[in-house]
Amino acid sequence: MLEIDYPTQFGELIQSTDCDIELPVEWTDFFEERGEITAYAEDARNNRRLRIRTYGLMWFERTLPFCKRSTDPVVVYTRDFSRIGAGILVPFQVFPEEQLRLILPTFWVQLHVVRARRITSKCYEIGTKLMGRHDPGPEAFDFQNAFNAVQ
Repeated sequence: MLEIDYPTQFGELIQSTDCDIELPVEWTDFFEERGEITAYAEDARNNRRLRIRTYGLMWFERTLPFCKRSTDPVVVYTRDFSRIGAGILVPFQVFPEEQLRLILPTFWVQLHVVRARRITSKCYEIGTKLMGRHDPGPEAFDFQNAFNAVQ
């Protein structure tokens, strides 16, 4: 059996998927920002967060009963990562308790949505808790079966 070339498949899939995110005008340097995020006194987080900005592909592994979601992948932007979670930007509203699969250029993760905030009409900041981190492999792209398994 032929092994898939994860970077090639990721690149082809992301190139063939439209990106609908509209960043705020003030965020012109979004992809240039990198590094540790400085904590502030009222911040309840216990883990250090790092700004890591890249493109990714997301789809739903589990949705809420009132949300009918597409099985098609969606282009997202990563915002930050910590040891136990990630922040991403998506083009539409996502709700706490939904579960996502996020494919990145070098690995993929399963995430549980814990927080959502509207930035613009086509940009929502989503805070997630890490459920699983996986090395590159063909199962990362099996989004149709992952979605159907939890419906």
